[in-house]
Amino acid sequence: MSSAIPPETFLTALTPALLVVGGIVSPLVFKRGKGVAASTGLFFLVALAVNTWMLLGMQHGSFYYYPTIEGLVLNPASAFVVELTLILGLLGVIYSYRYFEEEKILSPFYLLFSFFIATLVLMATSFNMLIIYIAFEASTIAGGILILFTRRRSATKAAVRFFLLSVIGAVIILVGILYQNQLTGGFMLIDPVTKLSAFSGIANSDLVLLSTLYAIGFSIKVGIFPFGLLWLPAAHSEAPTPVSAILSGVMVQIAAFAVSRVVGVINPASTQLGAALAILGALSVITGAVLAAVEATSGSKYSRFHVGSIHIRGIKRIWAFSTSSEVGVFYLLIGLALMEPAYSPLFFAGILLHFLNHGLAKALLFFDSGFVIETSRTADLSVLKGLGGKVGVNGLSYLIGGFSLALIPGTLGYNTFLEFTSGHMGIEVTALILTAAAFIFFTTLYSLRAIISGKPKAKVEYLKPPHGHAVLRIPGVVLGVFLVALGLVVLFGASGIALGEYYQVFKEWFELAAETITKVGAF
Repeated sequence: MSSAIPPETFLTALTPALLVVGGIVSPLVFKRGKGVAASTGLFFLVALAVNTWMLLGMQHGSFYYYPTIEGLVLNPASAFVVELTLILGLLGVIYSYRYFEEEKILSPFYLLFSFFIATLVLMATSFNMLIIYIAFEASTIAGGILILFTRRRSATKAAVRFFLLSVIGAVIILVGILYQNQLTGGFMLIDPVTKLSAFSGIANSDLVLLSTLYAIGFSIKVGIFPFGLLWLPAAHSEAPTPVSAILSGVMVQIAAFAVSRVVGVINPASTQLGAALAILGALSVITGAVLAAVEATSGSKYSRFHVGSIHIRGIKRIWAFSTSSEVGVFYLLIGLALMEPAYSPLFFAGILLHFLNHGLAKALLFFDSGFVIETSRTADLSVLKGLGGKVGVNGLSYLIGGFSLALIPGTLGYNTFLEFTSGHMGIEVTALILTAAAFIFFTTLYSLRAIISGKPKAKVEYLKPPHGHAVLRIPGVVLGVFLVALGLVVLFGASGIALGEYYQVFKEWFELAAETITKVGAF
């Protein structure tokens, strides 16, 4: 344990509390949009500082909790997830200030946005299924309402899909919770006294059934094939851009993190369940990547799952389909961990590494796509052709984000390439991941080409002049720098050229944190 902070500390609950308080207080104290944005951002920044301090204080897998271990638990894995969530949330706050042109929208938006991020933080920081479930439901309500902030009829359809499917998933999870209570007499994943799994001594057939219920229930929110195709392209493309970035870069991943934690703690001995999860993940990986390419080249007429009245080649729809592909990696790794228990630590470390790469890269791509839409007033690549020529440095960051998802050396995604070509994966799995990466590589280049070159098929007349405020450029550039900086550490460190010490620390920390996905601390 770190001597600076006792294990039982209110600081564990301070981060989500700050977000909620900031969302409520900021609109009450400040009447102008600038003041509301600055105040909300300050609360996010303080919450980030608190979590960063606690994360840096975690040594050898130490953990903190409040008020008891049955409440909120902050360990290396959950603190890492919260850290990324707060970073992207803060960038979303900054981006939103200039994204919404009507100042009166900012107060209710920041209130809901802060609450939304707080629910995601809670979902990642507990081993209590009731807390996870309540946070899950609260995030559904907040996220669904946030989708409606574009005030389009198509956004309403997207929100309805999101709500309906989330309710189905929630009911299945609730059945799992009741079944767990019947089996264990409680709602904890770990025993509060021994801090070990609460499922020891239970028949394996019951563990398999319980894990299946949880995996299916959460899979809808994760966006796994086929469920993700029904709501991901609609919700992520119709939502305001800062919301899209969080939905895709954080929310679906935290749902996947919850599955990793729940199934990992239950740990059923079932190669059949592992194979089923791996197959679902594999289908999602390849289907999402292919449909992203179809959307970029041919549009929604062929990629389908569109809620608009006319077919488009939607730039945000591209990256929504890609999200379905990327979250498939989580289920693939969870399935492999069940099938090959000896290598489960490596697979769980891969889950956290993929969480980092996908979170940064996908948020970047949505932020930059939103910037292009704001500077051209269209999200349709067929109309957009050449109108995005003012993208400037964000064209480079857009490439970095896409290349990182495509596992290109020099970006953080190269670490995923190393994971899937390390020899611990079967040749079929490696081939699948590399094929999906090739589709994303093509999609990135093709979509950027459509943005910056060519002539639009239709004459565009603006009701309002387009704007490209510099604030909208910031998140994409910041995240691009992160992806390249971390990518160079991986590239040079893994090859032995330079930065080997930093790469080793990077790698060992993720291996340590991976243990605390399924344990309170690394013992």
